[in-house]
Parts: sequence; structure tokens; C-alpha cells
Amino acid sequence: MSGVVIAPPAILLAFAALAGSGVAALLGRRAWPAALLLATVGGFLLAFAGALAVLGAPLGTPVAVHVGDLLGVLPVDLRYDALSGLFLIALGVVGAAASVYALGHHGAVRSRVDGLAYAVFLASLAALFGSDSGPAFLFAWEGMALSSAALVFGPHPGPSTARAGYVYLALTHLATAALVAAFALLGGPAGRLDFASMRASAALMDPAGRDAVFLLLLIGLGTKAGLVPLHVWLPRAHPEAPSHVSALMSGVMVKAGVFGVLRIVVGVLGPGPAWWGFTLLGLGALSAVLGALYALVERDVKRLLAFSTIENVGIIFLGLGVALLGLSAGSPVLATLGIAAALVHTLNHAAFKGLLFLAAGSIHGATGTRDLDRLGGLARTMPWTAVLFGIGAISLAGVPPFSGFAGEWLTFQALFAAGRDAAVNVGGAAIEPVWRLACFLAVGALALSAGLALGAIVKAAGSALLALPRSARAAEAVEVSRVERAAGLLLGAVTVALGLAAGPLRGFATDVAATAQAAPGTVLPTDAVQPIGAYAPLAVGAILALLAIVLWAASRWRAMPVRRVPTWACGIAPTAAHEYTATSFDKPARLFFEPILRPIRSRSVEFEPGTPFPHRVTYRSDVDHLVESRIYLPLHRATIALAQLARRLQHGTLQLYLAYTVVALVILLAVGRA
Repeated sequence: MSGVVIAPPAILLAFAALAGSGVAALLGRRAWPAALLLATVGGFLLAFAGALAVLGAPLGTPVAVHVGDLLGVLPVDLRYDALSGLFLIALGVVGAAASVYALGHHGAVRSRVDGLAYAVFLASLAALFGSDSGPAFLFAWEGMALSSAALVFGPHPGPSTARAGYVYLALTHLATAALVAAFALLGGPAGRLDFASMRASAALMDPAGRDAVFLLLLIGLGTKAGLVPLHVWLPRAHPEAPSHVSALMSGVMVKAGVFGVLRIVVGVLGPGPAWWGFTLLGLGALSAVLGALYALVERDVKRLLAFSTIENVGIIFLGLGVALLGLSAGSPVLATLGIAAALVHTLNHAAFKGLLFLAAGSIHGATGTRDLDRLGGLARTMPWTAVLFGIGAISLAGVPPFSGFAGEWLTFQALFAAGRDAAVNVGGAAIEPVWRLACFLAVGALALSAGLALGAIVKAAGSALLALPRSARAAEAVEVSRVERAAGLLLGAVTVALGLAAGPLRGFATDVAATAQAAPGTVLPTDAVQPIGAYAPLAVGAILALLAIVLWAASRWRAMPVRRVPTWACGIAPTAAHEYTATSFDKPARLFFEPILRPIRSRSVEFEPGTPFPHRVTYRSDVDHLVESRIYLPLHRATIALAQLARRLQHGTLQLYLAYTVVALVILLAVGRA
């Protein structure tokens, strides 16, 4: 394999730092801090390189990196442009914060393989976001999948961890198989697998072939993104990984699917029929609602955040659905607005979800549990962690002027614009009513998911941070190290900054969106892309800050002496048993959404020996995940049945196997002759 590498120093230095991190991890436990420091440096360099790419010419001129032709026929090409830059910024910032967190978190690196896999994970994501050919994309994709799977398994996986890892591996390789088939269809006629050749080949394909490629790409990319119904690996794998890895997986890795849609579906496959956009709208709406609903009824804080990731991926795909509708109708303005909404929410979600996973890891490390029903009172004993978790929670809830609101608001605008201008977009065709209905149903789904997500994060923050501790470990919790807090402060500051800079961020995302849907070197006009409703985050932030100062000043003016006494509870000293737990909080949702959630309840009573009086009453409640129980469980049973059937054919007799071969050969010859 030979080639010429032309890259900016920041990219080269970032890959060199990550390579050094992997080598240092193999040297042993004493070198692990150095490995994490090099990973931190690599993260900051990736963010710097991404910022240069986004800022524009001359610093942001797209840079081609031709590694060579593997086996003489497989081109490995990288190309870092403005679209790559936005994803590199997310990877660099979250990766740097995660590496700093791992430096201060005891047991973050569990083995030499762990440290090497972490460096490979970061490097694979960096290569994936610059991929400019099918082989480069697939090599980076497999590196990302296998290294993250190694981090999920760990050195000594238990039964639940192993099960989560195997489910993750099975689905990620299903995704890889779909991508290989899609690239084969795209690159076959041209005889080349670089994206430029694929783009020319896609323009000559018949509609049925393009539809097949789109569905294969949707399966492959949607699986990695955690799009319902391909999401089942995500709430299993994310909680089992170390928290700094969970932050990267949830904040950045799932965005590999989003990047693939933008780079391959939009940039290579090009405009398609309207049903492509309707499909993304439908799957995005389903993911947003179901992800938020399952987050609302989840008691494991990391699984709750994982389901919240599914919800936010659904919101991103709503924007991508609008973009495909705009492309199908020949409206670059609408397509640009949809892509810009997806990009803004991608960046914002990476920051606040990474922050939440790091804070959740600190809570788990201090208390030894992720069960919200066994937490409580941490705002007193872990004030820094509580503040950081609160910043992430407010952002996830979509409260202005924090970052989560900007992406959701722009997605609302994109959906309203698509529905409002349906007659213009589709030329008054018969599809106009379907177009309008799809857009406005998506608006309703987005609003519902926002409300459910608000309830989920209020439950998580209230149950974990407020009231009295509900376990001995929660009562004994102490604040985490300064290094862990520094990592959280970095992402907290980025989260707040992205919220206050929503205007400039939308402008950058709009410019990137305009170039993402065109061939390299061309720029579409963006001056017509105007938001429907004005939103000034700095003004909102200033008003809220002024209101807080006024309220504080009013409370201090003629302040009455404060006397603290125990809470009155009808003569009984209040205890943790009096609290409204996480299970109590989501009980109304379980009842209201019972046809979807299908609660599973069990109760057991232990009596005092020789008496009719109960000694202990145990009540358990869980929900049935419809996609798993109605799709994957029957599929699993059918697969096992087929395997058992095939096993009957294995008798260990050589003559019988030769007979099978002869019969198969005869059948193939008959088919070939026909």
C-alpha cells in the first residue's frame, strides 16, 4: 500500500498523539496516566483541526489525505472539509473531557487492552469523519465498532456485560454487512469505491437500484445511530461501558450514523423520492417518542441517559427527514434548513450528553449504585457534581438559553417551514396533503417527546440530588476529585457557551449544510435561509440573570431571621421512606401509557414466623420493550430453531457430506442452465 499524505499539522499531530497513547497504554499501569494525557492532547488537536475546517478559506480549505490503494483496488482516501470539521469538534471536545475524567477516576483504565482500545476508538472516529471512500469508511467503521466493543466487555465481563457486548457486536456487524452491500451497488458500475466515483455512478442508477441502496444505508447507519427499531444494543451497551467511554459512545459515536447520512445519502446518493424523507420523519418521530417514554420510566440513571440519546437521535433525524424532502422537491433552502437543524442539535447533544454521563459516572463511583431509588441528597454532599448534572439536565430539558433548546427550536422551524410551504415545495402535486400531514405529525411527536424528556430528566435530577439519602452509600458519598470536576467543568462551559452562541452556531451550521448537499467545490446560496421565529439567547440569558439578581436582592432586603426546624409530618420524624421516589414519579406515566409500556408487576410477602403479620413486602415493576419482545425475541427463537434443524444434518459422516456437496452442485448446475 502506497500513497501520499497531505494534511494540516493539527490532524497529523492528533493521530500521532493517539498512536502514542495506544503505545503508552501497552507499557503497563505506570504509563497509563501518560496514555490518557496523550489522548487528551489528541482530543484538543482534533477540536482545533475541526475548528480550522469550519472557519472557512484559507484555513478551512478541504484537505485530501490519500493513504493509498489497498490490494491495488481498494482506495483509502480521507478528506477533511467543513462537514468533517463540525464532527471533529464534537469528537475532540468530548474526547478531551473524557480523557481528563479518566485521569481522575479510579479504575477508568482496567487493562492494557482497555487503554489501547480507547486510543483506537478515538482514532477510528477521527478517520471515519474524514472518510472519502467506501474502504476508508468501512475500515474506520470496523475499528470504531471493535474497539468500543472491547471497552464494553472489559477484562472480566460478567453475564450482563457479556450479553450486552454480544448484542452490540451482532447488530454492529449487521450494519457493516448492509454498508458493504450498499457500497458494492454504488461502486460496481463505476469500478471505483471512492465517493466521487460513487456519486457519478449513483446519478446513472435506475430508481429501484437507488431505493435499494437507500434502504441498505438506512439499516447500516440507522443501527449505529440507535434509530428505532435498530436501537436495542444502545441501552444495553452504554450503561456497561466505563462512564468516560459512555460519554463518547452516546455523545459522539452514535453521530457516526448521522455523519454517514449526510456524507453518503445526501452527498453521494443525492436527491431521491419524497418517501425517503417521509421514512426518516417517521423513524425519527418514533425514536423521539419511544426514547423519551422509556427514559421516563427507567430507574437506572445510565440506562435513562441511553434512552434519552435515542430520543435526541430521533430529533436529529427529523431534521434530516426535512432535508431529504427539500432535496426531493428541488428546494435547496429547505434542505439547508433541515441539515442545519440536525447539525446544531448534533453538536449540542454531544456536549450536554457527555456532561451528563460524566456526572452520572461520578455519582456511581461515589455511591456504588445507579438505581435512582437508592440515591438522594447528593446536592449536599456532592455540590459540584450536582451543579454539573443540573446544567446538563436543563440543557437536555430544552430550557432556554441552554444549548438543548436551540437544536429543538430550529427543528421545529424546519418542520413548520416544510409543512407551510408544501404547495411550493411539491408544485401543488397530489402528494401535498401527505406532505403536510407528515410534517405536522412530526411536530406533534417532537412536542410530545420534549415533554416526556422534561419529565424524565426532572425525575433523574430530583431523585438523585434532592431530599434525603435512600441508602447508606448515598448518605456517605463525598465529592469527586478535582480532575473529574475539571472534566465536567469543561463540558459544562461548552454546553452553556453553545446555548448563548446559538445565533453564530446556526450561521456556521447553515454554511456547512449548504456545502454538504453539493459536489465538492460548489456552494449553494444560503441568504434565503431565514428562521420563522426570532430567538435571541443572549437577551433571554440576560433577562433570566437579571431576574435572579432581583429575586436575590429582594430576599436580602429586610430579610427576616431564618429558623430551621424539622419538617412537620403529623408528629412523625420524616425519613427517606416518606419521599417521592423515582418509581413513584413515573407511576402516572406507566398507567397512562400502559398499552405501550405493558407493565410487568410482581409482589411477594414474607410473614413473621408463626404469625399472620407480614415481615417484608417486595414489589417489583418493569416495562415490556415492545420492539424487543415483538420483533427481536421471535427472530431469536426462529434463528435458534433453524440452527437446531441444521444441526440434525451434521452426522459426522464424510460420505454424507460428500452427498450434500453433490446435491448442491446438481442444483446449481440446473439453476445455471435454466
